[in-house]
Amino acid sequence: MISYYFWKEGIFIKTRKIISKIHLWLSMLAGIFIVLIGLTGSLLVFEPELNNLLHPNLYKVTEGEKVTYQQALEVVSEAYPNGQIDRVYTPSEPKARGVYLFRLKEGEEQKKIFVDPGTGNINGTLGDQALFSLIAEFHEKLLLKDFNGEQIIGIIGFIFFFITLSGLYLWWPGIKKMARGFTLRRNANPFIRQYDLHKVIGGVSIPFLLVVSLTGALFVYDEVIFGWFGAKAKVMPPEEQLISTALPSGKLPLDELISMAEKEVPQGTVMQIRMPGEAEKGTPEGAVEFRLSDSYDPGNGNVKVWLDQYSGKVVGKLDPHVDSGLVYQTWHLPLHTGSFGGLFTKILYAIGGLTPSILMFTGVYMWWYKKKNKNKRKQKTDTKAVV
Repeated sequence: MISYYFWKEGIFIKTRKIISKIHLWLSMLAGIFIVLIGLTGSLLVFEPELNNLLHPNLYKVTEGEKVTYQQALEVVSEAYPNGQIDRVYTPSEPKARGVYLFRLKEGEEQKKIFVDPGTGNINGTLGDQALFSLIAEFHEKLLLKDFNGEQIIGIIGFIFFFITLSGLYLWWPGIKKMARGFTLRRNANPFIRQYDLHKVIGGVSIPFLLVVSLTGALFVYDEVIFGWFGAKAKVMPPEEQLISTALPSGKLPLDELISMAEKEVPQGTVMQIRMPGEAEKGTPEGAVEFRLSDSYDPGNGNVKVWLDQYSGKVVGKLDPHVDSGLVYQTWHLPLHTGSFGGLFTKILYAIGGLTPSILMFTGVYMWWYKKKNKNKRKQKTDTKAVV
């Protein structure tokens, strides 16, 4: 019985050493990227609010009767004749913060156009070189959009997920000794202080880190991974169904389409409108996608309605309150960004994005401290050997 105990204890110690080395190597490999991704993520959580501080004129709203969406769209189209509008954010959407926000692509550049709903005038524009555009580009693609940056970010997300899992194994004190995992010892030894700080912050943040790392990686690789199990990551109506049939009367005004979408979801609020891309020759035009917030909505647009641009006919609809299989795509983005619980969860996520920096600092310090002491012991041994 005693020999079995020591054998089992030996296996545990060896396993722990192996996992500890994997934890260290993966952290050394991707640590600096994880820190930077975490810091940029913390900023992006409050992008609308920070943009408002940096560019208050963009969010100017003149009191009075609002101009129609169609009028605002025409103003933007006239100002940017070579641009292709692909999204419209309504004043209710957090990104817009009360204005009409148009996103368009002009050549290779993507621009955000802010329109005062009280006058219909353009307040200003933010392009690809704006601060938060660069922060988002780094967070999502490491500023390497032409060099598979998105795929690299996905791989880093999985590495971060496995670092967190190995950290959970190393941290786990057992049910009976759970309090030990959250104890900061008052010890003069700097290594102990850094070790405990690393352990406690890591233990507290493990659920958050597991969620954001996995959801971040799945933005890139969810279709592949779901495919392994014979499933689809995203449920969509058939593509051939989401089309518009041209009529001599032309396209309906955007406001009329919005009214039709709202009638389809009586208690819903239109948050975002996605315009179809330019149709290739010989192919039908796409339908306009409306994203409406209905009842509890973790992501600002949980119900999707597609309308024919010419007739206003509903050609597709997805509603998580009615349709099954929408849990993943409804919660994926909110779980990654913290939008599902309002200001409270956004603050938690912003703080959570700072934890990789603290964990990396304490982890590097422990590695350096051990290495320094090992070198000292080696020097003493070499000196004794010479004597």
